[in-house]
Amino acid sequence: MSDQISKHDHVLLSMTMNLQAMAMVQLGKVSNPSTGAVELDLEGARGTIDILEMLKAKCRTDTPEPVLKMLDQAVMDLQMNFLDEVKRERKTAEQPAEADEPSSDDETVEDDGA
Repeated sequence: MSDQISKHDHVLLSMTMNLQAMAMVQLGKVSNPSTGAVELDLEGARGTIDILEMLKAKCRTDTPEPVLKMLDQAVMDLQMNFLDEVKRERKTAEQPAEADEPSSDDETVEDDGA
């Protein structure tokens, strides 16, 4: 296998970087360039990561090692960020239930003058 990077390899690298950037927006790691807002779309991110994993599997033959390494790294980075966001979402979902419970600091004692 040659380490020469062809036109198609450049297209694959470009597509990988675009999908990685899109997934980072979906994970809320960077703001959406269209809106400027930070958005979280875990379902969309999972789908984008799945596309990159499929590309990894399909590109194992006749693809130069540097391209495969970049694809592997993109998938691994996104999977780690995805797990971060899932954990953060679960933690956030658990916190409101705890916040509803009054703490001793939240209780106010009204003096009725007696």
